[in-house]
Amino acid sequence: MNHGDCLNTILNSFVMELFSNATSLKTSRVKLIAYATMFTAVYFVLSYVVSATIGPLLRGSGAHFFRAFCMVLIASQLRTQNGPLVFSIVSGLLLLMVPAPASYLYLPGSIGAGLVYEFWLRRGDYAKNAISNKMIVIGSMLSGAAESAIVTAGLFAIGFSFSEISVLTSDIGVVGIWVFSLSKNILMSTAGAFVAIGFIRSKLSQI
Repeated sequence: MNHGDCLNTILNSFVMELFSNATSLKTSRVKLIAYATMFTAVYFVLSYVVSATIGPLLRGSGAHFFRAFCMVLIASQLRTQNGPLVFSIVSGLLLLMVPAPASYLYLPGSIGAGLVYEFWLRRGDYAKNAISNKMIVIGSMLSGAAESAIVTAGLFAIGFSFSEISVLTSDIGVVGIWVFSLSKNILMSTAGAFVAIGFIRSKLSQI
């Protein structure tokens, strides 16, 4: 089975199960934690599959994409507060175990992304905002920017070299690093949100 088939199988089996149970389960803390845990598992599996197929310069892009993808799905299905936030906390804690430089920065970055997305959806009717295309896309962009800003600032604070990024941004130095980091995260988060919106529509039409 190739990577494309693997991704398709994971997404279809997981999300169809999610949608089939969404109307029968009562919202509760148990459901919230269960959803957050399931989405975190999917987030890690899909991010790993994607990272194994691309070079080091773009490594992590898949994680940004699937973080936004999972946040949109969990918020749209629960339609109650704290779903994306719990997801970001659980995934952030697990990211501490990733064998990467300064992986401890992923926790505040992940939580920051969840907080921004969560509070953006609280601007008005949370349940309606959670399924509003406009709110979903803007919230994903803002959360992606927040995550990138937190992690990038932390990396600068500890003196990280940014050697991989500097290959492309050597002429503009620090500014180039910030522009590259923010734009990559925002673009991938936006893409993840759009794919999630399309995925939700396609699966709802099959139920």
